[in-house]
This record gives sequence, structure tokens and C-alpha cells, in this order.
Amino acid sequence: MSKSSHSASASRYANALFQLAKEAKVLDSISNDLDKIMELLMSDKNFASFIENPSIKNINKLSLLDMVADKLELSKLTKDFIGVVTKKGRVSNIKDVIKSYKDLVSDFNGIKNAYVSSSKVLSENQIISIKQKLREKFSSEFILHTDVDESLIAGLKIKIGSQMIDSTIKSKLNALKAKMKEVA
Repeated sequence: MSKSSHSASASRYANALFQLAKEAKVLDSISNDLDKIMELLMSDKNFASFIENPSIKNINKLSLLDMVADKLELSKLTKDFIGVVTKKGRVSNIKDVIKSYKDLVSDFNGIKNAYVSSSKVLSENQIISIKQKLREKFSSEFILHTDVDESLIAGLKIKIGSQMIDSTIKSKLNALKAKMKEVA
């Protein structure tokens, strides 16, 4: 959960792709293509750095992305979309575009995404418990996206859409610190 919300431009691009994919009845296929791209961005730091580097010309990024798209056997729609995003200089936000698209598909299917940050890797039982509590609170099914943020000390930070649930020790300590400053 690198950002508290997806950027406005990422949401617009994701919505455009979603509408095209929905019209062509290929929502899941495009989602799978985007999973491949995200997996590559997460596993290959050099690739991610190249794509996210603003000093590298878009034409160079496009050339690399064309090769990657062929290697990953991405659909024509996905490849064309990545081309447009790159030419418009927005490819550095591709992770947010992908997350926004996945959120749109999940919403369309009646499933919500929850982005959970914790100070350590969650066990399968903890993940099941979190899903159950979210289902009870929001009356909806959830896909959990977890990441580890060691700065949290303990507790969880859960983002669902624009709503943030922060039960971390870090946030409680910061609140206590603020209260102490008010008293002093």
C-alpha cells in the first residue's frame, strides 16, 4: 500500500481500460495481463526502476514495454493501452493504474479489495480472521492484499477504497504524542 489512494490520473486510465475491457467482454483476460505486468514490476527491481525513472525517454520505455508485452503474450488491448499510457508519460504510475483497474473489476463482481499493512507477515489463520471480520462489518466478500511495513511496530493498517482503519501502535503513539504536546 504505497499510497493512501490511487492518483486521479491512474483512476481515469484504469476506468478507460475497464470500460473498453467490459465492452469487449475481456475483463478477466485484461486482469490476468495486468497481473503479469505487476508480477514483473514487483520481482524485477531493474525493470521497475527503468519504467518509473522520469529521466528516461518515453520512447525508450515504449520499446522495452513492447518487447515485454510480446514475451508475456499480452492481449492487443493491454499492449495498446500500455502504449497509450507510456506515450502520455503516465507509465511511471502503472502500479496505481493496475490497482485501480483491479478495484474496478472487483467492485463490478461484488468483491471489495482491502489493502492490509502489518509489521510482520500474517499467517493464513490471521488472514482468514481479518476477512471474516471485514465481511461481518461491510457485508461483502474481500480480497486481501497484504504487505509488511516494519515501521508499524504492531497492529494493522487496512485500506478499503477511501476508508482507512488504522489500529497500529505507531498511530496510537503519534496520537499520544500529539495530546502530550497540547498539554505542555
